[in-house]
Amino acid sequence: MIVLAAFLLVCGMCSALFYIILPLTRQLRASIIETNVALGALAGLGVVLGGALLWQGISTLRGRGSLQAARVFPHLLVLAILFPITLVFGLGALSIQNFIHGASGAMVAAFVFPPWHVLAASIPPLVFLAYAGHRLGATSGVRALLVSVSWGALGATSLGIVIEVLMAAGFVVLAAVAISLAPNSQSLIEQLRSQLALARATGDYSTIAGWMTDPAVMVIVLLYAAVLIPLVEEALKTFVVAFVDPRRTRLADALLWGMGAGAGFALFENLFNGSAALGVWALTVILRIGATIMHIANGATMGRGWYAARVERRWSRLFIAYIVSVLFHAAWNAAALLLSSSVTFLLDHRRAAVQTTLPAAGLAAALFVILLVLASLGWVWVVYAVRSAQTLVQQDSAERSE
Repeated sequence: MIVLAAFLLVCGMCSALFYIILPLTRQLRASIIETNVALGALAGLGVVLGGALLWQGISTLRGRGSLQAARVFPHLLVLAILFPITLVFGLGALSIQNFIHGASGAMVAAFVFPPWHVLAASIPPLVFLAYAGHRLGATSGVRALLVSVSWGALGATSLGIVIEVLMAAGFVVLAAVAISLAPNSQSLIEQLRSQLALARATGDYSTIAGWMTDPAVMVIVLLYAAVLIPLVEEALKTFVVAFVDPRRTRLADALLWGMGAGAGFALFENLFNGSAALGVWALTVILRIGATIMHIANGATMGRGWYAARVERRWSRLFIAYIVSVLFHAAWNAAALLLSSSVTFLLDHRRAAVQTTLPAAGLAAALFVILLVLASLGWVWVVYAVRSAQTLVQQDSAERSE
């Protein structure tokens, strides 16, 4: 634990150093804010998780017991008040570049905005983790929970990225083979090259984005995003819970650790996916709450599944939990991807006739409702899972007192 903590602290401090130096030394471009957002996220993850792991590693060496998980989280009301404040200050920091023209405005925003982004991206998963921690962490240590969060934020995401990149490369190879076998393969290749060269030269990638409207491309993207990615991520996300001690683990512990892994995974995605569209940053951060609920709800499902498998020896329950998590994740990804495509179509055809855009608008509204329903179901499931496990803890405490 101490070795990992030292590695994370070094990485975090190096990222912080680049965060300070790069805007001052490199030629400022429009991407400097995005670059510093990524560096700020890496610095925050490295310093905070590394510092927490170092604290617990030293406590372990000194023979100290683990602090109760319930004692490390702030009150939910504090987090609820803090979230809109971070959004307001984040928007204010991001708008500095509009008031200070030129490179100076971008440089100031690159320094001031990323901390607010990191804070805003961290609060939603922290809210759900605090909710579970306050109710289930009275007899569960923070050390194991910290390991689960770290695995979800760093281990599962790193392995997932490697596997998903390899799968994407496989799709690219298959697409290249399919194009080469087509009767007009040479003309297709030349057309693709010219479009890519034009996009690089002009910075306008709308033509390439239009490829997404092709039915064959959409099917491949849906297969990748809504089938393969959920299969990989749900297998990796809570794998750390598989190493629990069956003799000492309660359902409340496994549930809390599963949710911790899901919260860590959501935190990583919020930090880096949420910075992709700074023009609608606040809206993106708010919409990411739904994805956070999905990941934590699946973490709760898999936590219960791992408890059933490792403690109760009912491995079929783990398989069912995995299938349910994959299906929930697949439904979320499919609806989110189709909604994004519908919104892109509407933006590209905003001056077209109503008859042209009305079906896309109706589809976008329906998909938004579907995502809202899925997020609500995930929220209800998290509350139910936590309350049912809390009831078991209270019953167990009452039996022991008797």
